[in-house]
Amino acid sequence: MADEIFPPYRPPDWYPLQRALTVVFGAAAIDASAAFWFIGYVSGPVDVGELRLYEHSATRRRLALDRHGSAYRFHEDANGYVRVDDEEALIETLV
Repeated sequence: MADEIFPPYRPPDWYPLQRALTVVFGAAAIDASAAFWFIGYVSGPVDVGELRLYEHSATRRRLALDRHGSAYRFHEDANGYVRVDDEEALIETLV
């Protein structure tokens, strides 16, 4: 019964965020991951699987990444997450 209300604990996965920051902004940007909170895991597109959800501590904007660091946004029309440009998603989250 408890697992139905509270899923089992899973540690945060920082790798996708660190990878995305490094690929888009360079190795020095990896320190920017300290400004994010790990929110948890959400269901992504069927062909992608689970996404990791992060929230920026200052802007309070959320960022969904797959395990490789590719960005996704939730779209009401699609009733789920769709792939978006990595750089645009990071910039939108940071400013």
